[in-house]
This record gives sequence, structure tokens and C-alpha cells, in this order.
Amino acid sequence: MNPSFLSLQRFLDRILETRLELRILEAGCGSTIHFRFKQPIKLTGIDISEKQLQRNTRLHEAILGDIQYYNFRPSSFDVIICWTVLEHLRRPELALRNFASAVKDDGLIILGLPNVLSIKGLLTKYLPLCFHTWYYRYLIGRKEAGKGDLGPFKTYLKYTIAPNEIRKFAMHNKLQVFYYDSYDAGDPSYFWLNKGPLARYVIAAYNMLWTLAHLLTLGKLGNSEFIIVLKK
Repeated sequence: MNPSFLSLQRFLDRILETRLELRILEAGCGSTIHFRFKQPIKLTGIDISEKQLQRNTRLHEAILGDIQYYNFRPSSFDVIICWTVLEHLRRPELALRNFASAVKDDGLIILGLPNVLSIKGLLTKYLPLCFHTWYYRYLIGRKEAGKGDLGPFKTYLKYTIAPNEIRKFAMHNKLQVFYYDSYDAGDPSYFWLNKGPLARYVIAAYNMLWTLAHLLTLGKLGNSEFIIVLKK
């Protein structure tokens, strides 16, 4: 499992250990829940796909809706999780504003997403959906990719959700950046691609490109993925 994800899970276990009960929102929940919690939880999930919601058996409340425009009740969640979703939105800043309103005082907003200011991020932003489908089918090995509602989905990856832009959003909305981590898809410890020859060549070429771009941009292009936790 992704070491950064495990580090975040340990951080959440420590930060939330004194909470007796949690009301949690999985924003863009799909068919799964991303984190475990030791205390009793009431789990609400929202997604635009009715089929995905029906497959998610962990939810206590399922909302068919768009996180960019749905009117959540103010200060209603202890924890809001939005994991690999914001990059698929035309107006991700609207979703962030909704989260800032819907989270309780002392609550957490947990975001995990690609960094648009990275080699992988820029490729993801500007390459067509058919390339994403090929990538998932033949490099990651998800043969069902592109079929039904299982993704990959159209990716906008707006510059408004670059790491520094989310930090600015936090500052302007009286939120604290409580946790931050980043990692890159080319790091062998995060290497989820199949171990076949094609995958090895692709990851080697990617790492060479990453090193060259990092040098030419004086470090302005960073790691491909990041995690940020905001506290109200």
C-alpha cells in the first residue's frame, strides 16, 4: 500500500483518537470508503453516479448529487474526505467552498489529488481521455477501464487546485493547513504498475523526463501527487 497513505492514516488515528463519534462525508465517494476509523461513525456519501452509490455498502446516507453545487447543511461534518475527485471537476473551487461551509469548527477536510504542476499532472491535463483509458488498461492492468461507470473519467485538473492555490484558499477561508505530503508516481516505493517489460520502460522514461524537467524548471515542477489536510 502507498506509504504516504499509511502515514496519513496513522496521523488521523492520532488526531482523532479523543473523538467519541464522527460524522463523515465522502465527497465523490464512488463505491468505497478510503479510511478506517476506530470510533463509531455516521458515513454520508455523495456522488453523481447512482450505480456507484448503490455499490457502496458502507454508507449510512447516500446523496445523488454534484459536490460543486450541492447545498450541504453548514457545520454538519467532523471530517470531509475528497480523494482523487477534484481533478475531474470543471469548478473545483466551488466544491472547496462547499466543504469549508459544511465542516464543523475543529473539523478536517482531507484532500488527495494529482499535482497539476508536475510532469504527470501536465500530461494528465492535456492528453485525451482515450490515452488515459489505454494507460489504465495496459499499464495498470484494469481491463474494465473505460467500460460503464468505472472510469477513467474526464480530467480537467484546473490550476486552481495546485498545492499553493489550495493553501491560498485555506488562508482566505480561515482554514489551517494541518498536514501536507507529496509523492511521485515514478518512485519505486509507489510503483503500482504491472512489472512487465513495457511498464518498466515507461516508468524509466518517465523518471528521466521528471529529472530533466525538475532541473530545467529549477524545481518548479514537483511531485505528481499530494495530500493536504485543512482544519477549520
